[in-house]
Amino acid sequence: HAMAYDAARGKVVMFGGSDGNALLDDTWEWDGAAWTKVNAASSPPARHSHAMAYDAARGKAVVFGGSAGIAHRDDTWEWDGTAWTEVIVANPPPARGSHTIAYDAAHGKVVLFGGADNNGYRNETWEWDGAAWTERQVTNEPSPRASHEMAYDAAHGKVVLFGGRDGNAYRNDTWEWDGTSWTEVIVANP
Repeated sequence: HAMAYDAARGKVVMFGGSDGNALLDDTWEWDGAAWTKVNAASSPPARHSHAMAYDAARGKAVVFGGSAGIAHRDDTWEWDGTAWTEVIVANPPPARGSHTIAYDAAHGKVVLFGGADNNGYRNETWEWDGAAWTERQVTNEPSPRASHEMAYDAAHGKVVLFGGRDGNAYRNDTWEWDGTSWTEVIVANP
């Protein structure tokens, strides 16, 4: 499943995943005391290994990609607290799962990195501005990987990426995205 905190509504939003037997397409919200299933009129198709982030500039949770069995997805959906809307874009990132996205508040964009598809691990950087995905051409970027994590560091104005795996190797490296380039941060005890 994937989750994000909807700051405008003060709720955590969770979508999809797997219960071990089937893929899910349900939406749940956490208000700090209880989970409530939301009966939305429409929702993204069932999936797992997708990513979600809250886009504070637009007040919407954004879901991208994921997997439906062995098929990977390249669709973008937004949750406004009432309804899911698929945003049809001309050039989305290639279909993938096990990627991650984070909202870059300093630049007002959702950042996507990595993931995997049927051809292997990916290491492109994409940004979502609410209307289009744009691939950022950078020369120094993290290696291809999946199952990593990213979060926005408001104190430093950067998106931080940690770890993941590429094949059978697990990584413990730390990278920062400043809206233009990735920089590896060398730490003594990662």
